[in-house]
Amino acid sequence: MIQLIARIEAHPNQGEQLASIIEGVIVPSRAEEGCLTYQTHRAIDNPNVFYFYEQWRDQDAFDQHVASSHYQAYRADSANLVVDRNVTFLDDVSK
Repeated sequence: MIQLIARIEAHPNQGEQLASIIEGVIVPSRAEEGCLTYQTHRAIDNPNVFYFYEQWRDQDAFDQHVASSHYQAYRADSANLVVDRNVTFLDDVSK
């Protein structure tokens, strides 16, 4: 299983526009066959910061997600709004 947390920060005063773009990628991402979890969050103390928590069946499912048209559109549409993007892949140690 692939698990990750992504932190996306919009330029100042661009949070609302980024939120709108993020909303458009949620439903199609969750509908992907290999998607196990796809959650998006917005920081309470900074409305320009968003977090994604994702779980994918395997590397192939994650790669298909990144190659999908909705993900590619999200990246293109948000490119000029994002000041920082950080993805951390996780290993579940609670087993």
